Amino acid sequence: MSRFQKILAAVDFSDSTPDALDAALALATVDASSHIHLLHVVPSPVPPLWTDEMPPLDLQAIEQSLTDSALKQLATLAVSRALDPASVTSAVVVGPAAHEIVLYAEAHGVDVIVLGSHGHGLVRRFLLGSVADKIVRQAPCAVLVVPHQTLRGGSALPPASSTPAIP
Repeated sequence: MSRFQKILAAVDFSDSTPDALDAALALATVDASSHIHLLHVVPSPVPPLWTDEMPPLDLQAIEQSLTDSALKQLATLAVSRALDPASVTSAVVVGPAAHEIVLYAEAHGVDVIVLGSHGHGLVRRFLLGSVADKIVRQAPCAVLVVPHQTLRGGSALPPASSTPAIP
């Protein structure tokens, strides 16, 4: 029996999403009872507290539109990978990405969080921080960060059905 039965694949629909999902699927194939949680975090459209400008927009409508769109994208992603609907939960939450991913993992008793990294340089990561770095520091479980293609020299991960070689 696999230690990773509840697998959280945190996706942002960037070019690192397919690799992260492949890694989550590879973990899930080890145990037939594994369950994958597909999670997307929508940034809040509410402006920061330190701004004095309030846009004349219906922020709840914007948030709902972003959430609905993300749910459709998650459904499309699940169908494109032929995932069994009984073994997948799709969810969209609103807020700061790292914080919301950690909260979701805690609330659902997740065994591992899988996410892709971006190909940002060290200076940008140092100045802005990294969602992946924050999750690694705060997560209540194991975290698998799949490196961006540019950090791997462009090579892709093996498909979920193949067994990775152990050096």
